[in-house]
Amino acid sequence: MRKFVPLMGLIYLAFLSAATALAQPVVELHGPMEADQLQGYVAALRDPTRNLTLEDVKSAEAEAQWQRVDAPSADFGYTKDVIWLRVELKNEYPAVSEWRLHVRENFFQGFAVYLDSPEGTELLEELTPSSPFSDRDIAYPELVVPVPLSPGTAATVFIRYWSGGSSEVSLAIRTPESFALLAERKTAKNFIYYGMMLFLVLVSTAAFAGTRQFIFAAYASYAICGLLYIMHADGNTFRYLWPNAPLFNGYASVLLGSGIILFGGNFARHFLQTYLFHPVLEKTLLTMMGATLVAVAATLVVDTQVIKKLLVLMSLISMLLYFVCGLVVARTRFTEVRFYVLAWGGAVVSAGIMTARHWLGVEISEEVQFDSIRVVLVLDAALMGFAILDRFNQMKRNREEALQMSLSEARRNLSLSGRLQDLEQRYALAVELTRSKERKLADAVHDLRQPLHALRLNVRNLVRDGDAASADRRPADIEETFSYLEALVSRELASASGPGGVEVYLEDGSEVAREDENVRLDQVLDALRDMFAEEARSKGLDLRIVNSTALTSLPPLAVMRLATNLVSNAIKYTQSGKILVGLRNRPTGPRLEVHDTGAGLSESDLQTALGRNVRLDGAEMADGSGLGLSIVGGIVKDHKLDFGLLPRSDGTSLYVALPPAD
Repeated sequence: MRKFVPLMGLIYLAFLSAATALAQPVVELHGPMEADQLQGYVAALRDPTRNLTLEDVKSAEAEAQWQRVDAPSADFGYTKDVIWLRVELKNEYPAVSEWRLHVRENFFQGFAVYLDSPEGTELLEELTPSSPFSDRDIAYPELVVPVPLSPGTAATVFIRYWSGGSSEVSLAIRTPESFALLAERKTAKNFIYYGMMLFLVLVSTAAFAGTRQFIFAAYASYAICGLLYIMHADGNTFRYLWPNAPLFNGYASVLLGSGIILFGGNFARHFLQTYLFHPVLEKTLLTMMGATLVAVAATLVVDTQVIKKLLVLMSLISMLLYFVCGLVVARTRFTEVRFYVLAWGGAVVSAGIMTARHWLGVEISEEVQFDSIRVVLVLDAALMGFAILDRFNQMKRNREEALQMSLSEARRNLSLSGRLQDLEQRYALAVELTRSKERKLADAVHDLRQPLHALRLNVRNLVRDGDAASADRRPADIEETFSYLEALVSRELASASGPGGVEVYLEDGSEVAREDENVRLDQVLDALRDMFAEEARSKGLDLRIVNSTALTSLPPLAVMRLATNLVSNAIKYTQSGKILVGLRNRPTGPRLEVHDTGAGLSESDLQTALGRNVRLDGAEMADGSGLGLSIVGGIVKDHKLDFGLLPRSDGTSLYVALPPAD
């Protein structure tokens, strides 16, 4: 028997300890009491079965399950359990016989309040998921229940509720007068918030109607969603907008919470213009918005309570994302996004408070939570409006600067256009003058071609006739013909060019006029081919003229006379074989070379041949007057050109170094 004594003692101590722990103090009402004043006076019991009745929770068996709430609010997280709260009251305030139990929550899916007193148990209020707003005894956005309690009497209040979202709830006991004053102040405060938000919505809507700028529509959508979210948190949407739709009211927090994320993201996209300048940010924002839509759609298959808790976290992530996007854009366009960054910075703080309370369990009162939401959303909406105005002012300044730059650029372009037009006119004039000079040269070549042809015929006739008289006249005729050609060219070119324009040589090689322009040597070579091809062919010689695109500053007539005399001499003094005419490009300028397979010349022979009317020994069989090389020598001397022989084992190779183009 003795061995059971210690065991009985332990059991007694355990019951004594439990009774001491469960002893619930009585709230003595001497006036209104706030939630923090009721801390430690409220007990809570969780009912996972959701089937316990008032008699069940009052029973002795259930007494051990009650727990004291040592915080300003009772919070069991996002749970499907039915929560029972108990508070014992004693009215020590003679002036009040009916109190107001103020439950700081706008809506519960299930809510019932019982008053248990010595006189019996009374159901003060009961609301179900299908109860409209009009079923409330006191028409107030938050749950308020009248509690009759005569002075000097005591009673126990039992509250049974379950939530489709967070189970957090705080209690306050008020007198009718203090509650009326609180309701008046809170209603005024709320409608100040609503008025400010509504003003911003109306202004942005009017701006969109007037400007057709989509940024205003995106802002208005975000502001409307923010306004509705504040009203829903206050309980005024259920009171004024859909009082007969309690089921929708329980789901509205999902739509409005996700709407803030979606419309906020859409506003961020259009304000920051991520779709134009920041493709990575654009994809990130669209991903966030898409994830929000997926979360809303998941309510069709997933418990809404889970989605509500998830949206609290997603709101923080989205606000951080919009804030970071603003910082990224601020690196290049800070003056346009400063108000935007400030606005989302405040939103991050508010979303952080909500997340800390609902995810980390940090003790933050509902009043602080919802006041932070109200202040932040109003301030956020106002700063967003300032951000839009700031952006448009910046855009206006940018347009003005761009206009000034455009005007300056237009003036510069106009000046350049005038100068270009002047240059084009000068260029056209230069082209026309060049073409005129080319035509003059072509005319001179043409005028030379016909007399030369007549000269060839005359020479052939003389050779064919072979009479002494003709032979005696031959040198004189040739001399006369060349004199005619030189006079013809001098007259034509001098008249075509005007004073000081063309250089002309007479038969003795003296200079008459000068033309200061470059000569295209390909034209000279083409003229040589036309002039001497027939003559060379008649002698059975192979005349080869190699084309060249070189230019020289030597006057055109001087070039022609040099080339024609050298080629004419080569044809005359070459009996068989070939003649090669071409230009060799050198650093000092093009060099005209004439190679033939004739008898050949020595250096002393060349010096002799440069004399006027001098014919070398052995040249009697060739038609010539002895003027060709002398004319070449005169031109070379007047223009200080390099002229001479090139080394060759057979035949003759003569060259004239022409001056380069200017």
